Amino acid sequence: MGGGEGSLAAATVAGGRPPSPATAYQPGQTHPENLPWQHRTTNLIEIKYCEDTHPEQQLQAAHAQHGHLRRSIAGDHVLHISLLGLGGVIYIPHTLVPLKSLGLDSQRVKKLALKLHAHSVH
Repeated sequence: MGGGEGSLAAATVAGGRPPSPATAYQPGQTHPENLPWQHRTTNLIEIKYCEDTHPEQQLQAAHAQHGHLRRSIAGDHVLHISLLGLGGVIYIPHTLVPLKSLGLDSQRVKKLALKLHAHSVH
């Protein structure tokens, strides 16, 4: 056996084939950049800071602020607004729920919320 064969053998998986890269696409799957705009969803994400006692007013203002932008985007789009209180308040419906709607699991949502909290109070 040559020196190179041993490393190839160690790198193969149970079926005798080399491991596939993490970015491999399944047969029949389309690369995202090749999707027509009608089949794409744009996620608009904004982290906003608001008074600790009046998050609803800031949420309404954010929706109004982005109305023109949302009308100008072709295809499907979703606006995710996550609010943090100026004192670092983390709101369940206004902070955690929007982050969860991005597809994050509960542990990652909490971890991200705590990082955003730390950023807001420093």
